[in-house]
Amino acid sequence: MRSNAGCTRASLLSSKVRRGAIGAVFVGLSGLSLACGEGRTPPARTSVESDSPTPGGTAVVGVATGATTLLPPLAAAALDFELGGALFLGLNYATWRGGALQYEPGHPLALARAWTLRPERAELTYQLDTGKRWSDGQPIRGRDVVFTYDLLADTALALPLSSTAVHVDSVVAVDDSTVTFFFDREYPGMLFDTGVGILPEHVYGALPRESMQGMPGLEPADPEAAADLVVSGPFRLDTWRPTELIGLTRNERGTTPALLDRLVARVIPDEVTRATELRAGSLDAAQLNSFRQAAALAREEGIRIHRAPQRGYDYIAWNPAAHPAFADPVVRHALSLAIDRGTLIRALDMVGYSEPAWGPYGSLFSTLQSEPPDDPTFDPAEARRLLESAGWVDADGDGVRERGADRLDFELATSAGNERRESAVQVIERQLADVGVVARIRTEEFNALFGRVLGGDYSAVLLGWQVGLDPDIAIFWGDPSSPLNVVGYDDAETIALIDSAQAQPTAAAAAPYWRRAGARVASNYPYAFLWYFDLPIGAGARLRGVEVDATGFGSGVHRWWIPPALRGDR
Repeated sequence: MRSNAGCTRASLLSSKVRRGAIGAVFVGLSGLSLACGEGRTPPARTSVESDSPTPGGTAVVGVATGATTLLPPLAAAALDFELGGALFLGLNYATWRGGALQYEPGHPLALARAWTLRPERAELTYQLDTGKRWSDGQPIRGRDVVFTYDLLADTALALPLSSTAVHVDSVVAVDDSTVTFFFDREYPGMLFDTGVGILPEHVYGALPRESMQGMPGLEPADPEAAADLVVSGPFRLDTWRPTELIGLTRNERGTTPALLDRLVARVIPDEVTRATELRAGSLDAAQLNSFRQAAALAREEGIRIHRAPQRGYDYIAWNPAAHPAFADPVVRHALSLAIDRGTLIRALDMVGYSEPAWGPYGSLFSTLQSEPPDDPTFDPAEARRLLESAGWVDADGDGVRERGADRLDFELATSAGNERRESAVQVIERQLADVGVVARIRTEEFNALFGRVLGGDYSAVLLGWQVGLDPDIAIFWGDPSSPLNVVGYDDAETIALIDSAQAQPTAAAAAPYWRRAGARVASNYPYAFLWYFDLPIGAGARLRGVEVDATGFGSGVHRWWIPPALRGDR
């Protein structure tokens, strides 16, 4: 997987936002991991290969939501990254090993055959592989790289991955096969930030900049236009109906063509339907939202559950602008102490699949993970004491705390259709009531709720972030104006630590600052961090070559294959 495919800094970024990177595609997440003192469930990478792969066949995967675009610089949603990376290559390629991205020079799924990093000069030069071509036969050139990063740096566009260009002073095509990036300073993310999928300048260069949204020049209902999309990856696009399906076919011009003749992603919002179709064999793979479904499917003969470890976390965000109690870290601490994560993990069948969270780093970043807080993570007696110390008491005996004219009574929203979250808020409502707090549950269609959250129109919300593969957390906690800093967190000490981390020359030098920044965020309780979890995908008996690690399932779809005897008529 390229370094940025599926590990974006964040969706819906503003060009004014600081460089961020526990990245953030705001989606209905779920998965598998470790819980309450249980040992982690190995391994992070699994395979179902049993014989020699041969080209051919069609695989169908069920996904929860559609894609907004398949052009990597414009990507915002999870599927954008999973499938966009199969269509467009970046300059470099990375896999997740030993708790970090490991870059592989000369990888067949990278546009560059080599690079030279001169960190002391804040300079990175790539040598392009001159044998790689676009699917229309045109050579891939240095000017394509310059064009792509010029788009990313365009402040008028504010593209989702614009943060990758924040520290890029300029990009120069020395010749057709040599490109040099000049940065404003040496920093650990220079390879990461130059891993975005490259677009063909000869296709998009003449388009008006204001048209560069979604899939410019491509009408979703026009199959001929879809087939004409110029790409560089192992697949080509043949069909794009965003709310229904995306069809990919093998790119014969690719240097590493896919094994499958065709890959179809069907949009099936209901998880039970996806699971049913996987059991019936009408799907070869399915994204899963709940641990119950994953556990049930794992018991089915011929179905295997793969997981991207620690790629999601759920949280409750407290909006300080919506309720005076949420502006007080003492109250936020009390509310967090009132939530029994262990009970929730057991109630939601998450034991062995998740680990309680107490800060912005989970076990995916084990060297950065803050130590558990000195006080217990669940202590309702201490929660009551803290609330009383902050002036919130039940003076009238009605079971609800108040301070003056304000009652500790608020709306707790979550996304409709996500079984894990809808079940969790029911339990949390009762746990908060036990300390004199009223949380009125509201469920809402995801996109509508997300829009309200981005606009600050909420009181408290249980949602989740997908974790990126770079430890930079600035997009959430380093800039109060960031759209993904949904609680308006503004702490001078945290910002200083983030700035120090970003100024270090290497990831190792930055790590102590990230660790301290994460601990500082945790100590201020802007969220009630709930749990980290793996993201599961179920694969049926026909499908071979499935490998899932922290980079997600999309990074390996070119290796998926189906034995000839099982291909049928799809």
